[in-house]
Amino acid sequence: MASTAAALNRALVAAMCVVLLHSSMGQQPTSAPPCHNNTGQQPAPTPVPAPAPAPAVDCTSYCSSQCQSNCTANMGADLARCDADYATNFNGCYGYCTNRTCPGKSCDHSGCGIGNCSCKNDNARGCCQECSDILSSTYFQCRYFIERTVPRCMNSCMNDCNEKCTQG
Repeated sequence: MASTAAALNRALVAAMCVVLLHSSMGQQPTSAPPCHNNTGQQPAPTPVPAPAPAPAVDCTSYCSSQCQSNCTANMGADLARCDADYATNFNGCYGYCTNRTCPGKSCDHSGCGIGNCSCKNDNARGCCQECSDILSSTYFQCRYFIERTVPRCMNSCMNDCNEKCTQG
């Protein structure tokens, strides 16, 4: 029990030191009140070092790297949305069509689906082809639009980044 209390006490002291150290980081030391030594003279003040100059930054390379990464990530997410929307719309279209045209459950497990309309069931194949035809132009327009936004993303990002970037 005593060892647990001692360990907790040490942990508390350490935590307080960390808090005090963290809260004092970045602050200039306060000047100490003048103290007198045996000679009656005040000690010379300790000079405060000047902050180190900011490192030189190649803004063009830095911004290009940052913007390429951001714009590519955004494009990937947007293209994934095109793919997900196409899959949702295709499955809805195909389900609606096969429910109308396939007697019973004759189209279930036909093998037709997104990207594969070569199954043996004529009704399922017809629905697959019809839905692919209806949705493909919208899907490719979605992808085309997003792929065309990358240069605009890069230009906008580079302009903003270069304005904020400082040469050291």
